[in-house]
Amino acid sequence: DEYEYGSDSEYGLDWHKDFVCMSVHFVDHRIKSVLVDYEIENKVSALLVSNYGDLGHEEFDCLRKWIEKRGKNPIDACFFRIYCCADLFRLMAGDVFDNMDLLLEEIRVLVGWGKMTSTNWNVSLCNLQEALNMEDKKVFAEDEYYQDYDLPCDEDWIMIRTFCKLAGCIYKVAKELFEGEYSTSNVYFHLLAELKFMLKQELASADNDHFLCKANEILERFDKYWNDMFLVLATASVLDPRFKMKYLELYCSKKEVNDGGSKAETVLDYLHNLFADYAAPDIPPATECLDTTVDSIFYSSEEEEEKEKSDEEESDEECGEEEGEEEEQKVKEEKKPGAYEDFAFFQEFLKFEGSAREFGESELDSYLKEPVMKWNKDFKALKWWKAESQKYPILSQVARDILSIPISRATSYDAYVADRRECPKFVVSMKAELVNAMMCSKSWSRL
Repeated sequence: DEYEYGSDSEYGLDWHKDFVCMSVHFVDHRIKSVLVDYEIENKVSALLVSNYGDLGHEEFDCLRKWIEKRGKNPIDACFFRIYCCADLFRLMAGDVFDNMDLLLEEIRVLVGWGKMTSTNWNVSLCNLQEALNMEDKKVFAEDEYYQDYDLPCDEDWIMIRTFCKLAGCIYKVAKELFEGEYSTSNVYFHLLAELKFMLKQELASADNDHFLCKANEILERFDKYWNDMFLVLATASVLDPRFKMKYLELYCSKKEVNDGGSKAETVLDYLHNLFADYAAPDIPPATECLDTTVDSIFYSSEEEEEKEKSDEEESDEECGEEEGEEEEQKVKEEKKPGAYEDFAFFQEFLKFEGSAREFGESELDSYLKEPVMKWNKDFKALKWWKAESQKYPILSQVARDILSIPISRATSYDAYVADRRECPKFVVSMKAELVNAMMCSKSWSRL
């Protein structure tokens, strides 16, 4: 069981207005009863979990199936367990930052940063970069003021340069992801892909063993997250009209991407299947018919002619020739034979055939054929899909559900916290009901 608390208020920051972020601080074995108490057991479609704990597939599948039974729609197993992206950045920064505590203290005394109370790795990066700039300008070697201090050795400066280079790459992307105002799931794929290429370039230019070791370490961690989350992030990227399939195809065309072509095809196939699932309920069900014998499947030509004549006479007398044709068509539809309700495979065919007939070229194909939008960094995907819902009634529902998947638990500067936050012992010793009241009212002590 993990306990964590947020700290946005100490920075004077507001939560994003576009989202409601709920943190469950203690669920223990009663997670099902908690979901029922909140009355959301039939509304959960994804579970955002930390990167440092892996419960295994069995536990998540059990919970997913339980939620699926309570809800109306099936839950996609690929999209149910989402790993927190903020945890990935914290862990990568921690890998680079490892074994540098003493060196940081020496640099703090040397440069005079004052008491280092911040645990945020982006602050440490800024301070170390300042010290590195002073070293490059030979301030420590030439200024007499620093002669009485123990200056870092060459190996120490190599460690500092390594940290600044690698953490600098991580910070560039983290700033765009976590300091933005509108982080829907479509913004993650291209930014994380950018980070991957940055780290690859730094690895290729490594000039010492320490740098090589650290770069490989964080790339290994990144690749694990990237492989686990690729389908989710890539699908969301395709549903961004600024990218569609273009960015994914460009990414997969790079030689650094192993088996890239099949990855793009996998994402496209998944989107087509997902769209078909959403489209299927909109196909009108076949008309029920009690008589399912062979004779009822085929109509007698004589009966049809007689029916047509009688319908035409009645329509001419009452509404005229045009209304008569409409009535004739209506009667024909009412007399359509049954659709083999007990034949599962045939029902699947009717959905498939009906989808193609009803929509012709699917909304997804039409969307992908249109040119991508001109780049706009402040583009809001959900707002665009809402405006285009008349044009893409079904695909807009797919986009709404995919783009709203939370990819990160942390917002704003919480993403830069270097250490895993532990709940105070006195809180852990309390009963669950009291802890719940304290967390919901935010009346706990600041430590």
